[in-house]
Amino acid sequence: MGFLCFSVTLLLVSSQGGGKLEFRHHFVDTDLPGSEWGQTALADIDGDGDKDFITGQSGRDIRWYELTADKTWKVHIIGKDSPSEVGGAVLDVDRDGKLDFVAGGAWYRQPKDPRAGPWERVVFDGNLRGVHDVVAADLDGDGRSEAITMSDSNDLRYYRIPKDDPARPWEMEKVFAAVHAGISAGDVDGDRDIDIVRSQIWLENLEGGKKWKEHAFCGIPWADRKDVSFCYLATRSQVADLNKDGRMEIVLTEAEFSGARVAWFEAPKDPKEVPWKPHVLPQSDGEKRGPFHSLQVADFDLDGDLDIFSGEMERFGVPPHRWFIWENRGGEFVEHVILDKALGTHETVAGDVDGDGDIDLVGKLWLPVPDNGNGGRNHVDFLENLLK
Repeated sequence: MGFLCFSVTLLLVSSQGGGKLEFRHHFVDTDLPGSEWGQTALADIDGDGDKDFITGQSGRDIRWYELTADKTWKVHIIGKDSPSEVGGAVLDVDRDGKLDFVAGGAWYRQPKDPRAGPWERVVFDGNLRGVHDVVAADLDGDGRSEAITMSDSNDLRYYRIPKDDPARPWEMEKVFAAVHAGISAGDVDGDRDIDIVRSQIWLENLEGGKKWKEHAFCGIPWADRKDVSFCYLATRSQVADLNKDGRMEIVLTEAEFSGARVAWFEAPKDPKEVPWKPHVLPQSDGEKRGPFHSLQVADFDLDGDLDIFSGEMERFGVPPHRWFIWENRGGEFVEHVILDKALGTHETVAGDVDGDGDIDLVGKLWLPVPDNGNGGRNHVDFLENLLK
């Protein structure tokens, strides 16, 4: 079945030499069954030059939505029994030139025809279930990505994929204690290897991922949120150079409760020192924000610097469940509402979906609320960037 329905266009104007920020909303799916759809990714699954959307339901199905030549979306099944809660990553596990999908302790091998699902399900760690975060990054510098995972039920760890036979169990390395959510990867200290961010700390990669050293960077604004139990350090994080100073900054969102904020943390000359300077992103109004369980950093207005996207969840949230871009104006940020139709989002991903050279957004829900803008049903949404 195919889905593509016009909903709304909002116009924003950039003042920094880029184009206008203009997005058109389309429903990819107006009746995503059930709830607890967590895992998301954008990738060119079928090799046709545009990006398709993947989402997986906790403990259940993983599906991909094919963006067809006539700009409709067609749903296909990747597999069953996803061992992830929220975490998933696209990766060519077996190095056959086709993209596979990693979720929890299993990976799904893409067949010759990706539409001929379900894909083969290969378990690399049968005990790794309920995983919240999965990130692919090359931690040991061998040119091949590892799978970094974090779960409430175990820890922050990574897995090396066997070079000879990826169907064998994968070698696991423990990195650090877990929090509920908030890992990302990037070269925080500029030494040309990949470090790991875990909410309020970053972990320095030593000896090709064999050793890790903890560094604090975030004392505020999250340190005053001790009243929110397991959600205290539940974040989404990204590593990026926002102010073009040649050093990496860290962006965090508060992801699991209302009244949430987004901030970026500016590194000192030596990122191993403290304090890092916090910059809480501004609000354009006084309305209480919902949980920001999405985070994407990209040049949405094509003006040469990186902007920040997030959107409010429906669960735990407060209406109207909006989507936002904070436009980067030389290191200062301005908040813009890019979707205001009572449609929340969860784990939204960014990429050039339609191949026209600008950055689009696709997301879905964890749990719908009865009064949302889709009649209380779950939904998948595509925000088409109209800059090009």
